[in-house]
Amino acid sequence: MGKLQVEGAYCSPAADILSRLEAYVNQIGDYGRNPGENGEKYGVNGGAVLHWRESRVTLFCKEEIRREVFAVIQDNLPIYLLTNAGLLLVAATVLTELRPLRAILKQQDRSVSNQLLLGLVFGLLSIASTYTGLSFQGAIVNTRTISTLAAGLVGGPLTGISAGVISGLHRFFYDPRGFTSLACGLGTASFGVLGALCHRRFATLTARRNLALVGLTITAELVQCVIILAVARPFSEAVALEKAILIPKIAVNSLGLVVFSAVMERMNRSLMLEQLEAQHQVELYQQAELRALQSQINPHFLFNALNTISALCLTDPNRARETILVLANYFRQTLSINEPFVTLEQELSNVDNYLFLTEARFEDAIHVTRELPDDLRRLRLPPLILQPIVENAVRHGFVAVDDRRVHISIRQDNARAYIQVSDQGRGFPPEVLHRLQDPDDPTYTGLFNVRKRLRTIYGDQCPFAIDSSPSGSTVSFSIPLIPPVQPIPEAQKRRDIPCVSR
Repeated sequence: MGKLQVEGAYCSPAADILSRLEAYVNQIGDYGRNPGENGEKYGVNGGAVLHWRESRVTLFCKEEIRREVFAVIQDNLPIYLLTNAGLLLVAATVLTELRPLRAILKQQDRSVSNQLLLGLVFGLLSIASTYTGLSFQGAIVNTRTISTLAAGLVGGPLTGISAGVISGLHRFFYDPRGFTSLACGLGTASFGVLGALCHRRFATLTARRNLALVGLTITAELVQCVIILAVARPFSEAVALEKAILIPKIAVNSLGLVVFSAVMERMNRSLMLEQLEAQHQVELYQQAELRALQSQINPHFLFNALNTISALCLTDPNRARETILVLANYFRQTLSINEPFVTLEQELSNVDNYLFLTEARFEDAIHVTRELPDDLRRLRLPPLILQPIVENAVRHGFVAVDDRRVHISIRQDNARAYIQVSDQGRGFPPEVLHRLQDPDDPTYTGLFNVRKRLRTIYGDQCPFAIDSSPSGSTVSFSIPLIPPVQPIPEAQKRRDIPCVSR
């Protein structure tokens, strides 16, 4: 007698094929079913015996009957695989709507932990495909190919390899005695490697993408076929199995990977729209902060400058004329800046204008020393960053009214600039430092806005510190030489970096 074995949960699409076997035996005669969950059904006329234990059903019958039933099952494999692929796509669609997973997929540069987490998610999808698969002639017909290939294509090498290893190990231990278990486990792991190898290629591929996905699926299924033929024994059963399932698997899994890719592409478009909207909001926020800083130019500074100019008109007309030009240039630079970044040379020019106007009032009282790099155009930084810090040092960092000393130090290495502005005053009182770190406190808005703007633009790439003591204070920060091309991601942008007071 021939033997045909099928396994699948009765609540799964496999139940349809299992019921077909039972119906076939009913057609050729029935002695009845033994009581209980497990039992046998006999078909006397055709010499068929249908035996089931839990979800595994075995048909013992004449060879010609086995071939007939085998053909019926083979004809229904595409329908079963489509149902299995549909379940996988529904699960993937639901997962892509989860906020934590979307947050990981949104990141362009993923950490190792995030890549491994994605590998676990895709690995679990592959494991689910194994459980909903149909055990047919010692193999499990399923759609693991879709989720394991997609892991490498979407998440990259580490994600693809980890998903392949997880689902491959599970496939082997799911039925370690199956004659295809080792081969299918190795094949599943190879799917993850294959997807990982194609990650960069598919990341930039736009033309004929669907055709490339079909080609990738065919390659993966052929690799699985070769492994089964090389490893599974007996060889004749491996050949018979591949003849029955190879073409349906290629057809359905190719379609499934194309649809799965479309689901991920839809999610990517949604994420891009969210990122563009977030970027637009950040740009508007930065512009508002700059406008707020521009509007906070102390009117007393303007009045004092005009009074100084008025006095100079009587004593030194030439210097008065020069001071008027510097004042006009200072306000023009301060109020008309629209660029997100300026060169260090431009920023120092604004500082020089401010110091010139202040020195005109406090003649011989302001002493400024500098340590500057040779190339003043290499560093690009946000406008109106240095001037408020220097103004704070001039206004508050002095021992006597006629002795105000400020030191500006700017160093550069291959990647970063290190900026310090020091004074020799009495330092910040503790309550002032506390208010300075309070985002809702309106006091000392100039220095506060500088710190806030740096945090908004650079995130944790810009450490900001205030070193305060009775002998003076130093405001220091470090920024990259090359400004960020796009805003820091929302989660990182909101991370508060407190001033460090010592």
